[in-house]
Amino acid sequence: GSSSLRGQSGSYSMQEGTAAAAEACKKREETKPCENLEKSVKSLSLNSKQDKKTKSSGTKERMTPLIPPTMSVVENIPFILKGTYLDGKVTLPTPIPRAEIEYSVHKLHPIIRRHCKRIFPSLAKKVSTSKKEGKTSLESLLCIPTFQHCKCDMLEFTEIAESEKDAKLKSFYAWCQALCDELIKKGHWADYIDPCSGYPVIGDGGSSVYNEVEGMQLLLRYRHQQVGMCKVILHPRWGQRIYPASMFTTAPLTVVQEAVKIIEKKYQINPAKKGEEKA
Repeated sequence: GSSSLRGQSGSYSMQEGTAAAAEACKKREETKPCENLEKSVKSLSLNSKQDKKTKSSGTKERMTPLIPPTMSVVENIPFILKGTYLDGKVTLPTPIPRAEIEYSVHKLHPIIRRHCKRIFPSLAKKVSTSKKEGKTSLESLLCIPTFQHCKCDMLEFTEIAESEKDAKLKSFYAWCQALCDELIKKGHWADYIDPCSGYPVIGDGGSSVYNEVEGMQLLLRYRHQQVGMCKVILHPRWGQRIYPASMFTTAPLTVVQEAVKIIEKKYQINPAKKGEEKA
């Protein structure tokens, strides 16, 4: 259970994540009260009057994906442990044979943007709330939600399902770390969310955690299903047989597109070798 890489708390229920955020807030002795992203998002997504007001102010345009859901396929991509909660717990990781990641790129919903500096403390050094010399505006921050199609229902707790969750988490880590490396190399800030905790992987954790389900509802407008204490996002094609997780960056859209192409080209089996294998 607890040692599994399944990422249930980050992907499907924020009960544990919210408690972790409160504890983190207490440890850091924050002078300001820790705002709860989940409550703020719910107040917008469930309040029709506020939702209409937000749409009329231009939010509807922001919610249109800059890149619609697109499949990215990589092979033999390294599984990086440094900076993740797995660091030191697993030795000699092997490359991921194949990862199929559906991703899209979005400007942030105002509710998510308001909490970003509390989720990503390292972001405060890179951006400003207004356009200042030498700093990128918080308005330019992008979110990249990802989905992986699963054979098992991710709410199952069978041995097969647990094994698949572990594999999907490793694929997400590998793909995002490779993409973040390319973006950081070009001088941009980038980080991704650990689905097991709701905290960033590369930078330090803040006083708030990121809620994957609520975030994807706001950005993609996907439906959700309440299962006990868990809220599960429903993919339009794959239903709840999915592994959702997100990353963020200050890189411009064109740089993100270029970086995705670079890692796809870098981590592909040579077509000639494929032919030899078949022969």
